[in-house]
Amino acid sequence: EVGARLDGERTVAAAFAYGREGSLWRRSQRWARGLTGEVAVAPAVGVDRAATEARLRQIAPAIVRAPTDARVAMDAAGGPALVPDEPGIAFDLAGTEAALLARLVAVDAAPVVVATLPRAAAVPAPALAETVAAARAAVDTPLVLTTAEGTWQIADVDLKRIVAVDPASAELRVAREPVVGLTRQMAAAIDHPAIDAGLTVGEDGHLAVVPGAAGAAVEVERTAAAIEAALLAGDDEVDLIVARPEPAVTDRVAAAEAERGERLIGGGMALVWDGGRDALSRDELLRALTIGDEPGAAEPFVFGLDRGVVEALLTARADGFDRPATDARFRIGATGGIEAATDAEPGRRLDIEAGAEAVLTAFGKPEPAAKLPVAPVPARWTAADAGKIALGGAVLAEASIPYANSSEPRRQNVERAVQLQHAWLVPPDGVFSYVENIGPIDAEHGFVTGLGIVADEGGVTTAPVVGGGICQVSTTIFQAAFWAGLAIEERYQHPYYLRSYGEAPRGLPGLDAMVNVEDDWALDLKFRNTTDNWLTVLVLADGQNVTAKIVGTDPGWEVRAAAPAVTNLVPKETTMRYSDSSELPAGQELLVESAEDGFDVAIEREVLENGKVIDNYAVSSSFAPSQNLTLRGTGA
Repeated sequence: EVGARLDGERTVAAAFAYGREGSLWRRSQRWARGLTGEVAVAPAVGVDRAATEARLRQIAPAIVRAPTDARVAMDAAGGPALVPDEPGIAFDLAGTEAALLARLVAVDAAPVVVATLPRAAAVPAPALAETVAAARAAVDTPLVLTTAEGTWQIADVDLKRIVAVDPASAELRVAREPVVGLTRQMAAAIDHPAIDAGLTVGEDGHLAVVPGAAGAAVEVERTAAAIEAALLAGDDEVDLIVARPEPAVTDRVAAAEAERGERLIGGGMALVWDGGRDALSRDELLRALTIGDEPGAAEPFVFGLDRGVVEALLTARADGFDRPATDARFRIGATGGIEAATDAEPGRRLDIEAGAEAVLTAFGKPEPAAKLPVAPVPARWTAADAGKIALGGAVLAEASIPYANSSEPRRQNVERAVQLQHAWLVPPDGVFSYVENIGPIDAEHGFVTGLGIVADEGGVTTAPVVGGGICQVSTTIFQAAFWAGLAIEERYQHPYYLRSYGEAPRGLPGLDAMVNVEDDWALDLKFRNTTDNWLTVLVLADGQNVTAKIVGTDPGWEVRAAAPAVTNLVPKETTMRYSDSSELPAGQELLVESAEDGFDVAIEREVLENGKVIDNYAVSSSFAPSQNLTLRGTGA
């Protein structure tokens, strides 16, 4: 394996040369030795040096061991500890080769002891002994980092990962990159920009300063250097290095701006317009005040007014000033022509949008005053339009209710109401109002005491009342408008069912309309002309029936109404009840109310044009049971 060979010629030459070299004395000794015994002559053996080295290098890895330097184990159980060095082993190639050759020459198969050399560690344990104490001091307790925003800690387990002993220099070292990373994490929780001082409205209703605050910015590199120095020195606490930038708007500047804002709103603002004047008070201006920012400006706050709030403040004033236009009202006169019963009156309104703009423009001036423009509101119809009205002659619908059995006072009230409601015109999209047409219900306007529904302690009852009976006229008009397909804007039911109002063909249970006129309120009957042409309401009384007709241009509608849906029937009581009345002469009796069942009723109406539903209307009533009631006169 190592290329060993026997050199025969050299070996024979060595044998023949025995006793032939050296001095005579030395040769004589060898002659004597050779004559008396054997003489060993070592054979001449040669090796292939390249093969020998190659073979020895194959076994070297099993023998060679590098030395281990001493080190400080930072993660030892009891804290940083010294780990001793270990010497290494070097392979002595020349010595081992010589020993092997000696065995070969001696033809000796005994083991050859490999020649080795010791290798000392570059860092022996004594070189690190003094550094162990410093390493322990650096990581024995968490490192506390403090600042005004709070306290943070770097745990000892984290410190052991960033603190180490440099074996080359035997000095304590801190890994800078993880320290910077930890510092950046703390900076993310601490850093914040400076907060400018602001303004708000205090509890006393005046502008007040919202204090500003300095910012915070951790100086990462400087703080990391301070942490590193503390660890190397064995310190357990470090103050974070934090820059504190001041706000651009200080409390002092904000206080000066609050005073400026108070001056802007303190005197209020005058409002003038044709026909009136007023003022926006300080509190109203404060309610509308807006405060904007203008960073870097000499006056960092921009004071203004909120347009929406200003418009709301002006609208409140307009409610007491605005007046809607009143259209002329038209009626068919005695000769059959269309006449203006009342002339139009133009309205007026404050122009809120333009007024708000005037207020915004005036704000901030030394003596702020805003002129509010007044816009005229023209009437849609004036008396001059009477000759332009084209009224069709088609009867859209009619209804009729008998009144022949009424008392003379009730008859008089019914016929007076018919006179007042007859022949009024309703423009396209205009509204018919029963209360508007009839006016006050009193003796001065032709009404007398008749029977009507009035409130009493137990609810309602039938009793003498001025104008009693006018609901028959409103009910008749309501039924005609219902069957004409017009939109019902306002309608009220009677407290209990009146049979004469619900008779076919146009009357149905639930198609009644109660009205009541007082000085400060009214229950009205209103319907809207939803056709595209003028309509008139013709109301006639012939001593037997009250008839109402809706006359105009036929819109071609189909009006369908389902049969009344009656539910929740409450049986009537048939006992006759009596009540004293000073409105009747003593000894006279008058049946004023007949018993009827109570019930709920609903009627659905559809209006169709060319087969398509254009309107749905549901009329519903809830009638209480009525009683048999007779009045007994006690009057003169």
